[in-house]
Amino acid sequence: MFNKLFSKPITLTIGGQSVNFSNVAEFEFSLTGRTEVPSRRIADLMQMSPEELKKEARNIKNIEKQFVDILSKAMESPGSIMQLLGAIDVKVFSQDHNWRDIMTSLRSKDGDYNEMRRIALVKYMQYLNARQELIKHTYSMKRQVAGKPASLDDEDKAENLKPPAMRETVILDSVVLEQPPKQEQSFVRMPKGEPVLVPIRHGEVIDLLLSKHPFKLRANQNLVLIDAVGNEHQLQNGKNIIGRDNVCNVVTPPALRDISRLHLIIEQLSDDSLRLTDLSAHGTFLPPRFLDIATD
Repeated sequence: MFNKLFSKPITLTIGGQSVNFSNVAEFEFSLTGRTEVPSRRIADLMQMSPEELKKEARNIKNIEKQFVDILSKAMESPGSIMQLLGAIDVKVFSQDHNWRDIMTSLRSKDGDYNEMRRIALVKYMQYLNARQELIKHTYSMKRQVAGKPASLDDEDKAENLKPPAMRETVILDSVVLEQPPKQEQSFVRMPKGEPVLVPIRHGEVIDLLLSKHPFKLRANQNLVLIDAVGNEHQLQNGKNIIGRDNVCNVVTPPALRDISRLHLIIEQLSDDSLRLTDLSAHGTFLPPRFLDIATD
């Protein structure tokens, strides 16, 4: 289909100009540079108060939930992404790097452009992750500079009644952790929203982290997920969703708040091949050798 689609350059209107792409890889490469936070946005965040930063984080979290839902549904029915993206208000997309123009232009195309829509959505979520990381850093810095406030508003009082380990997670639940804990530096974060092909042999065990929590995948007669406390979960053929939400095939404990409601999708493609797709805020981490494999 894409050979036919790109028999001649396609054109998107971006920033008031017509931009041509000759293939999907060229389009994807052009979006990679748009995943960084522009300097203007950084300056704006530096001017915000801690409360304004928390509000910004919550807004991004709500938008991200919509996009995770779209990606999840589009994996079940690839042709649905056109309708799913068309149903949301285009104003949810930032004007940074002309993202809103890109999405508006893609919405005007037909169903042959669904793969480009998926790529654009994944790259935009990576841009949101970059903003989330910056919000977390800026928030922490401002709290350190200000010190502990003498009086707290109602929200701060409620927050301080929670266990210490949960406070920042609740405030900035969708903010990405920069890296796994020091003792787990042999892991590398999966690219968010991009399927990764993982080979697995019969009897092999693969270690992975959901946020900072150790899990294992074991391939025997059936594929088994071993959770952080050693419980074994037999995975079904096809797609398995791992996370805190009750709709997941494997539901993780609510206390593990840094595991997202819809965190990871595991699909067994064959007896010796898996496809993993990270949908989470805090990341899924694999041994580096698996991230050298081309994504699909």
